[in-house]
Amino acid sequence: MVRLLQQKMEAAAESLDFEYAAKLRDRINAIGKLADRQKVVMCTYKAQDVFASATIGDTACVSVLVFRNSRLTDKKHYILDGIFNKDDIYDQFLQQYYLDSADIPPRVLIDADTDSRELLEHWLSEKSGRKVSIVLPQIGEQKRLIDMCRKNATDNLAQKAQINSKEMSAINELGRLLGLKGAPRIIESYDISNTAGDENVAGMVVFHDGKPYKAHYKRFKIKGFSGQDDYRSMAEVLDRRFTEYRKGEDEGFSTLPDLILLDGGIGQISAVEPILKKHNINVPLFGMVKDSKHRTRAIASGGGDIDIKSSDSTYRLVTAIQDEVHRFAITYHKKRRSDKMLNSELTAIEGIGPAKAKLLLKHFKTMKAIKAASIEQLSEVKGITPALAKRIFDEFN
Repeated sequence: MVRLLQQKMEAAAESLDFEYAAKLRDRINAIGKLADRQKVVMCTYKAQDVFASATIGDTACVSVLVFRNSRLTDKKHYILDGIFNKDDIYDQFLQQYYLDSADIPPRVLIDADTDSRELLEHWLSEKSGRKVSIVLPQIGEQKRLIDMCRKNATDNLAQKAQINSKEMSAINELGRLLGLKGAPRIIESYDISNTAGDENVAGMVVFHDGKPYKAHYKRFKIKGFSGQDDYRSMAEVLDRRFTEYRKGEDEGFSTLPDLILLDGGIGQISAVEPILKKHNINVPLFGMVKDSKHRTRAIASGGGDIDIKSSDSTYRLVTAIQDEVHRFAITYHKKRRSDKMLNSELTAIEGIGPAKAKLLLKHFKTMKAIKAASIEQLSEVKGITPALAKRIFDEFN
């Protein structure tokens, strides 16, 4: 067809019918793009089935790539509900998939191990009449087939859940890297911010399905002590957070996350682990480690650092979380410092205490407006007498 269209295009060009020649050129290009999308995938082994899965909450999608005569001959996907542990998916699924099948290949690739692997191999071998191996590929062509199959599962599950497939891929990959039972749909992250211990605060951000969920962001002012101690501050914040969870009064605290990420390394983790035990909270806990240039480098765990740069989607997600929690915490810290400076400028005036300073700022919004206000305008504020208003006016004028 392409050769025929090319001949017609050349003939049209020779007869100066350039509009028709351009249409034929576009058709040739369209056929080329279609061929690229429908390219045949081949593999070294003559016959094998490839299984990979993606999870979100208690729902999973298992995709299957069927290779026969070294070519991809079929693609399938299955939606499973009630999946609480990804390690349990293949125990039952492989039995159901091959139960009534007479076409069992000698190789079966899976992307997550199962406790029943040896039993499944024995059952499949007896059923097919030849040895069947269940393999978890880690490198090379076979690993690329697993990755392609997993992308199919991710895209299908994202379509079902109406979530962006890139975000779905990122949380699934993060769950795999950290050894979690499934994709962490709800991630809470914490960071401490202060200036040499002054105005010591913390921020908590929430990511839901890989996106910031700002309705559940929380800010904390450290109350338990004075001075700078990031470990103690982090412990106080998590203690207060899970105390609120037990109360069940605040919607933002009422749901437990699937994963907690602390800005920091093993020190922050060690400070917070006793708090989780105190409240009997079983949530995976990790730290986010930066390099010398303050860029996300790895995820810290009790067993050492986990490199995340090998996965672009995970690296981008963790970097986004670390940047967002840092921004949120430092913004609150700067606001506290700014309010403190404004209050001190007002409370330096005789007769103005913190309460009256707060009323003035609430009424006028800014210090610039207070300084520009007349005595009459200042007197309109509750608690500000004419004499006090004149004193404020004289101070700034």
